[in-house]
Amino acid sequence: MEGTSPERLRASDADRERVLAVLREAVADGRLDFEEFQERSDRAAAARRLGDLVGLTTDLVPPEAQPLRLDSGPVAALFGAKRRGGRWVVPSQQWVFSLFGSAELDLRDALLARDRVAVAASAFFGRVVIRVPEGMEVRIRRRSLFGRRAAVHPSPLRHAPVLEVDGVSLFGSVRVSTSRKRRLGRGRPRRELR
Repeated sequence: MEGTSPERLRASDADRERVLAVLREAVADGRLDFEEFQERSDRAAAARRLGDLVGLTTDLVPPEAQPLRLDSGPVAALFGAKRRGGRWVVPSQQWVFSLFGSAELDLRDALLARDRVAVAASAFFGRVVIRVPEGMEVRIRRRSLFGRRAAVHPSPLRHAPVLEVDGVSLFGSVRVSTSRKRRLGRGRPRRELR
């Protein structure tokens, strides 16, 4: 997939279903008439690439609630909070920055452009939180001054995707966490890799 733009990546049935769910909700509450719903639904069902799906819901829900996002630019939280999550395409290199704020990068539902992703994370008087799916191997190189340090455990899976975090913090924190899946109906506590 290296060198392929996010718009040209193949769409999955799950990607098409996410878009169709937004369209169904829009017709149910009157934001789309049935004719326009039918036209957009047909386009969603026929979509082969992610770029074919993105424009179908832009006028229905705000950017942060889109069922599929292709924005891969930096995530910068300056004196506030910034989050990127949901279904989005993670490039092979991603930058996350926090200055007196909180930046969150959620990879749990994301599509990885490659099996190895490098994240440059910087937190100055703030925090950066990176959420990863269960089984992803995380490697952190971190420089910290008066901040929290992180230790990482390798993935138990063979051929697991790898996240390499190069973090810098000054009076802040760069943290990677993962949630374990529930077993037999009982919830398990979140495990943080620090």
